[in-house]
Amino acid sequence: MSKKVRIGFDLDGVIIDKPPFIPHSIMEKLVREHDHKKLSYRYPTSSFERKIRFWSHHPLLRPPIKKNIRLIKELYKSKNYKLFVVSSRYSFLEERTRQWFRFYKLRKFFEKVYINLEDAQPHLFKEEMIKRLKLDVFIDDDLPLLDYLRKQLKNVDLVYVEDQKKYLNSK
Repeated sequence: MSKKVRIGFDLDGVIIDKPPFIPHSIMEKLVREHDHKKLSYRYPTSSFERKIRFWSHHPLLRPPIKKNIRLIKELYKSKNYKLFVVSSRYSFLEERTRQWFRFYKLRKFFEKVYINLEDAQPHLFKEEMIKRLKLDVFIDDDLPLLDYLRKQLKNVDLVYVEDQKKYLNSK
């Protein structure tokens, strides 16, 4: 019996679509610190900003990315893969994340869903989880994060979301 390939998926931008009507440049300002010396992400410190983020993550405002869900279902059905979600969503979005999976009935496709309950820097959280889960492949939509991970993780295939279908078809 051959070993199942362990694949991790980021959530927002990979499985879940980004909020509609919010330009990419504004999203970047909301989530990323602009320190040119290092990769760093903003944690929403005010309760007002956390409430806005909570409401903006309502399942009706965050539909699944259909083409990526089709791929996940294909992988799941093949029984050759173990699929995980590794999301850097902060702890205040834990319940919203559960609601999303219940609403769209997609939880069954994943061995486990991990979110950033300790509110660590997202790139550090993902690095730790990729190592802990012994992932073979990790798919994300954040190029600076993937660049960071490529320097830290030499034995993991790190795939930009736009390249995932081509990558997985080549295996």
